[in-house]
Amino acid sequence: MSTSLDLDRLMEAFLEDGPAVLTDRVSEAIRDDVERTEQRAVVGPWRTPLMSRYAIAAAIVTIALLGGVAIYAALLQPPNVGPPAESPAPDPSELGAMPAELQYAFLGPAKPIEGFDDYQIDRGDLYYEGTLLAFGIGNQAAFYSIPSITADGDLRLTSGVDGACANGDEGTYPWSLSPGGTILTIEPGTDDCAARAQAVPGTYQRAACKNPDNSCLGELEAGVYASHFIEPRPLGPWAARHGAMTYTVPSGWASYSDWPNLYGLTPLSQYQAFDPDQEDCYDCAGTRDTVSILGQPGAATEDCQEESTVPGVGFGRQDLVDWLTTHPGLSATGVEDWTLGGLMATSLVIEAADDWTGTCDPENPFVAVPVFFGQEGDYHLALNVGDRWHVTLIDLGDGNTVAVVVDTANQEDLDSFVDEATPIIESFAFPAP
Repeated sequence: MSTSLDLDRLMEAFLEDGPAVLTDRVSEAIRDDVERTEQRAVVGPWRTPLMSRYAIAAAIVTIALLGGVAIYAALLQPPNVGPPAESPAPDPSELGAMPAELQYAFLGPAKPIEGFDDYQIDRGDLYYEGTLLAFGIGNQAAFYSIPSITADGDLRLTSGVDGACANGDEGTYPWSLSPGGTILTIEPGTDDCAARAQAVPGTYQRAACKNPDNSCLGELEAGVYASHFIEPRPLGPWAARHGAMTYTVPSGWASYSDWPNLYGLTPLSQYQAFDPDQEDCYDCAGTRDTVSILGQPGAATEDCQEESTVPGVGFGRQDLVDWLTTHPGLSATGVEDWTLGGLMATSLVIEAADDWTGTCDPENPFVAVPVFFGQEGDYHLALNVGDRWHVTLIDLGDGNTVAVVVDTANQEDLDSFVDEATPIIESFAFPAP
């Protein structure tokens, strides 16, 4: 889906929200890029039977029946997820002067920036708006720079904006990439603009998601990574918090999604074979091996209605364990309590009972047991009869819980995939704000 953009409205909003004034040079650069690039509306994750709504602007746009499994597609616009919707990715030919390995968005943590005390700073990202390189601090860019590479191979950033950086301010920064290009390190350099010199140096993670409307990391090298958008603790209005979850993976893994209440990991071989232009979703039930991390799961009602959770069942770990192990539509085995980084956790395998007859979607019914419903109504998981999941419920304290759901394309492979995924799950950490 595409949407037109009122350029004057965009530029007025930029001038109202940001501290900068566009010069003619940058105004024309933005105008040229906007006029030649089709704008995208933001479309969120969808899964069968996971339905993601994100509570605002959510509407069901597709309900199809495929092999007895209903596919839900949710049209939504999550708040402040990734670069603004009016920031299209540039055509690689437009950035010919920039090394190909730098032609991505790179995600980093929030950091204090002099002169921006009155602005929401919940991240520190580098991404392109057309051929301009933006440094994003939240739902707006703090700086726009014209990027280039010096003869010595340093990153040169030239300002075309009056404000925090004066027109023509230039900075140069040494930079390096990890062997696989997934981690960008920018060293302190020299810059006419003090605020930019404070903001830009640091370590960033490459966002190379196959979903163009999500800023997941995509292919991962072996190492430690941080989430960027998921917030497993309900802290009021959602804002990105880099590192709300961290984890360690060996080689051969990918991150396929990073949304405010959902993070996804998957084997790299399966992710590489995925063609988003030919398939509706990555994690449609029973199609791939996935590890899904759900923030604040609640007990889904048996009628599969997306309105609320089961009355009387809390959101705490033990509340959910008790509910899963006594649910009439589920068989729970292998219940085990353990600790994960000092946090109490419970793991179990759940399977839909053979005699369960409850259905979801009255118009195109399919037999499934509703399991998890997001506390904010932003996802809905149901387990099809004949399927089973490995679930780990992690107690973050203060009534906050994370559910880790391990699913496989072939149910016979679940146990072996759990063995493969367990060291990664054991590495999960959920730092408090």
